[in-house]
Amino acid sequence: MKSKSLIWIGVLLMFTVQFIPSDFLFAQENPCSFYTTAPRAEFDMRIDFAKVDIKWYPEWLEKNNGEKILPLAIPELEKWQHPRFLPGLPYTMHEDSKSTDVSNFPGPLPNNVDVQYFHVLEKGAEFSGMSPAFNFIAEDTMVTLTFGRAHTHLVLVYVGDTMKLLDAVEVPGREHSALSLISKKKRMDIFRNTMGGAYSYLSKERFMYIPGVNNDIMRIFVGDGKFDLNRVDYVNVTEQMEWGDIIGEDVDPHKKDNHLTAILPDQFGNVWFTSQQGIVGIIHNSDVSENGCPKVYSRIITHFGLVEKLNFYRGTNYESYEDLPDFILEAEHVTPELRDRFKEYYKIKRSNFEQIQNSFAVGDDGVYMVSDIALYKLQFDETKKDLVMDPEWMPNYVGGGLIYENDFKVKPGHLNAGSGTSPTLMDNRFVAIVDNDTNRVNMCIFSQKTGELINKFPLFESDSSACENSIIAYNNTFIVANTFGYVDPFKDNKTPGGMMRFDYDEEKGEFVRRTDWPSYDKPLDAKTATPKLSTRNGMVYFYDRDITDDPESHNDWQITTLDFESGTKVFSIKPYFEEGEFNDNIKGLKLRMSLGKDHYDRKVFNNLWGTFCFGPNNSLYLGAYRGFIRFRSDP
Repeated sequence: MKSKSLIWIGVLLMFTVQFIPSDFLFAQENPCSFYTTAPRAEFDMRIDFAKVDIKWYPEWLEKNNGEKILPLAIPELEKWQHPRFLPGLPYTMHEDSKSTDVSNFPGPLPNNVDVQYFHVLEKGAEFSGMSPAFNFIAEDTMVTLTFGRAHTHLVLVYVGDTMKLLDAVEVPGREHSALSLISKKKRMDIFRNTMGGAYSYLSKERFMYIPGVNNDIMRIFVGDGKFDLNRVDYVNVTEQMEWGDIIGEDVDPHKKDNHLTAILPDQFGNVWFTSQQGIVGIIHNSDVSENGCPKVYSRIITHFGLVEKLNFYRGTNYESYEDLPDFILEAEHVTPELRDRFKEYYKIKRSNFEQIQNSFAVGDDGVYMVSDIALYKLQFDETKKDLVMDPEWMPNYVGGGLIYENDFKVKPGHLNAGSGTSPTLMDNRFVAIVDNDTNRVNMCIFSQKTGELINKFPLFESDSSACENSIIAYNNTFIVANTFGYVDPFKDNKTPGGMMRFDYDEEKGEFVRRTDWPSYDKPLDAKTATPKLSTRNGMVYFYDRDITDDPESHNDWQITTLDFESGTKVFSIKPYFEEGEFNDNIKGLKLRMSLGKDHYDRKVFNNLWGTFCFGPNNSLYLGAYRGFIRFRSDP
C-alpha cells in the first residue's frame, strides 16, 4: 500500500488528543476541564395527577370467554450484564446496551392505575419540556433530562408514591428560539436532530454521562438526593468534530454543522461516541496525557470498508486502497479544490458522504454501529491504539448486505436519509437493522460473528414503509413497527401503521414471519415511542392514539398492550385532564401554534417521539410535551 496520506476521507486518520485544563466557556479551544456552577436555586415544576380511562379490547375478552384476565408471564430474558452498569435497572434508552427493548420488570396493569405528570413550568428562555430517556440509581430514585431552549436540565427525582423533585442542574441546551415550535420547518429541524443528550447513560458508579450540544462529553456525579457539583467534569471533542463534513464546505467550527449524537461505554470502560457527520471515537479509560486528561482516539466512519463502499455505490472496481486515484493518495493537505475534484470524480451531490443519527449497541465482543450507508462491528485495538473493524466482517462487505440498500431519500417517518434503527442484538447470535430501500424498507438480520446476511424481509406495504424505532429482540423473536407518515409530532399524523414478528426456526437456520401475528384486523399504529416487551406481563407495550370515526374524538394518546404469544390487543390505559385542569403557564401564540388551540389538556400527553422505559413496581416512564409521565398500577 502506498505510504501517501489520504487525508480527505480519513483512511489513515487517528487523533490522539492531549487535553489542557481550561475554562468551560472556551471548551471549543480548550478541550478538558472541571465544570463548576452554582446549585440550581429553583426549578419550577409540579406534579399533576391525571384521570384514567381503562379499556379492555373485545377480541381479548372474546378469546377468554368474556373474562378480564391477563396474559401469562413469559421467561425472563437472560441479559448480558455489562460490567459498567447496575444489574436489573434500565440504564439506556433501549433498556440495555444491546438495545433489546425488553424489560424483566412488569409494566402497568389495569388495576388501580395512578398517572402522575411531572409538569415542567420553566418558561421564557428556560422553557423546558420532553424527557428523552430515564436512568435509575435505585428503585426509588431516577434521573432524566428535560430539553429546554437556553439550557437542558438534568433532574433527580424521587419516584415513590408521589414523585418529588430532589435536585436539578443546568447543562448546555440547543438554544432554539421561542418561534421554533411554531414554524413547521424549524420544528422538523429540532425533531430530526438527535444531539443534546438524548443518548445519555448512567454508570454503576453513579456518574451521568451526557453528550452535550457543544461537543462536551460531560460527567456529573449523582450523590444522595442531589448532584455533587464538585464532581463535574468534561472532555471536549470539537477537534474530532471538525473533520465531520469532510467533503462539504471548508470546516468551520462556528457553523456547528457536526455534533455528538450518542455515547456508551464498552466493557473495558472506554467511552465510545458518534457524531452526526460520521465521527467515531473513544475517550480512553486509562490512557492519560502528562497533564492528567484522558486521550481521545477517533476515526471517520467512512474509513471502514471504504473501497467496498465506493465500489457498491459509485460503480468503481477498486481492489485495494492502492487503486484509489493518485490525486487523493498524494494529497498532503485537504483543500477546497481537492473536495470539489473528489465530488466531481465520484458524482457526489450530497454535502456529506456518511452520517450517523442513531444510537449504537455494545456487546461483549464489540460495538455495533449503523450509518446511512452500512452496518459496522468495531473494536479498539490496545496494541495499535486504533479503532478497527472486526476482521471476520470484512468479506461480507462485498455483496453481503452490510452495505445496505438506500435510495438516500428521507421517507415520511424517518429522521434522515438512512436506516432509522439502532442496531439490535439478539444475545450473541444476531444483529438486526432496517435499511432505507426504495419504496419498501427491509429488515436485515446478520450474524454477529461474521456479518453474514441471514435474512432480508420486506416490511409493510410499498410506499407505506419506514422504521425509525429500534427492533424488539427476545430469545428467538424480532418485532418491528412501522413509523411511516409520522412527520410532524405536533400533528395527528394519521399513518398506515403495522407491526410484524419474525421467529427463528432452529431447524431451517433462518427466520420466518409469523403471518398470524398480530391478530388484530386493523394495522397497529406504533409510530412514536419504540414498542417494548415486558416479560413479567407477557405483553408488548406501545404508545398510540385512540383514533376513532367519532368526529368529537380527541384522538387521545394512550398505552396499548399486545399479548406476546397471540398478538391480540389486551387493554389500553388512556390518561387525560379535563379542560383547564392541566393549567399550563405558557399562553398565546406559542401555545396555540404548537399544540393547537383546542383540547390542550389532552394534547400535552403527546410524547413527541420520546421513548419510554419500564421501572420497578409496575411502572412505565414516558417523555411528554412538558416533562414526563409515570404510569403505575397495583400488581
